[in-house]
Amino acid sequence: MHILITDSGVGGLSVVAYAERFVRTRGFTEPVRLTFANAAPANDYGYNSMPSRAAKIETFDRFLRNVTQRFAPDMIYVACNTLSVLLPDVSISAKGIIETAVNLLLSALDADPTSAALIFGTQTTIDAGTYPRLLEGRGIEASRIVSQACPGLADTISEDRQGTKARSEIRRCVAEAMAKMPRRDAPIVACLACTHYGYRKEFFAAALGDAATVINPNESAVDDLFDRTGGVHDVEVEVVTRYAIPRTTVETLTWLLIDISPRTVAALRDFVHVPDLF
Repeated sequence: MHILITDSGVGGLSVVAYAERFVRTRGFTEPVRLTFANAAPANDYGYNSMPSRAAKIETFDRFLRNVTQRFAPDMIYVACNTLSVLLPDVSISAKGIIETAVNLLLSALDADPTSAALIFGTQTTIDAGTYPRLLEGRGIEASRIVSQACPGLADTISEDRQGTKARSEIRRCVAEAMAKMPRRDAPIVACLACTHYGYRKEFFAAALGDAATVINPNESAVDDLFDRTGGVHDVEVEVVTRYAIPRTTVETLTWLLIDISPRTVAALRDFVHVPDLF
């Protein structure tokens, strides 16, 4: 089985890492090949910098068509909230991480009707309003949902191995979100609606306090990728990207992922640079 996992950067590598660990430790019914394809056009120009939704859709659709033709995957999983909101408007069928996250949120919110959801994401994800729309469409009152954009946090996490800057920015984002809470005593279910944020789940948990439940959809994506286990533990990982991933980013993600999946780290270090990827 060949699964192509993509993101508008490298945050989605954590989904690859959890998927690789799943197959390696629990097995699947057949050998698995995991290809991580970076959907960002350049290191310094991504989807959050594009001038319009139309420009984002055109770029992402071109990317999906090209990687589908080049790699012929059995499944495409969009491990990116920024790109998942575009899936209804592209020509290639794929699963998106937003659906994973919303299902996790619904389970937690239904378990405690007094709880409130805090959605942390990029500006594009928050502006799209997809999370509130999907949650409200499934019965969650709007008053129980707070959205908080954290501009620049994803890049900070990728470049900040020590975590000093990331911790400070996360504290600021959490404080802004808490100020929007209609009830300060409500139990909190916080969703990390950006794949990069999962790398620093512990910082969000510390800033939110012991009463909060922090959901990292990256960890649960394997449930959407593999519906059963098996006796086959063969798994290959490759990383392809249109631009050369900066050394600082490689070193930071190596440190963050090495305990989860050394094989994913090895693929990242030996990434395949494909300038004409899309």
